[in-house]
Amino acid sequence: MVRDVVIIMKKKYALGSIILSGLIFCSVLASTTPKAAAETGIGKDVFKVVVTLYDITNSTKDIVTLVNVGDQIKTKEFNPQDPKNEGMDKVSYTITFPNLAVEDGQAYKVCTVSAENLKMKCQEGKNSPLNRPEFVDVKVS
Repeated sequence: MVRDVVIIMKKKYALGSIILSGLIFCSVLASTTPKAAAETGIGKDVFKVVVTLYDITNSTKDIVTLVNVGDQIKTKEFNPQDPKNEGMDKVSYTITFPNLAVEDGQAYKVCTVSAENLKMKCQEGKNSPLNRPEFVDVKVS
């Protein structure tokens, strides 16, 4: 009977040490796994915003697109008179911010101004935690 108790206690301690070893292994593995972080703006990790202007017609005038992230602003002009743009009903621009660290959830703003009426239309977005460009669609008309 004493022998049976000793065997049962050895099994309990063996199971406890297996569980403890498993927990230690999991915590070590979790601490060495890379965590999600902000886009650093270094190398391939550059903050990008893809702006698509659509619903362009023959009467569309020049359009200036402004993208603001943090304290930086980049602009792009669409000129419908340019022969490369002739007949296009949509156009996309990739605007990059190579030397700017952008945190997950940080706000950015995309504005367009048409030469036709000089009214500014803006859309605000937040940096996705996914490592991909942000996409903004702007209806021109």
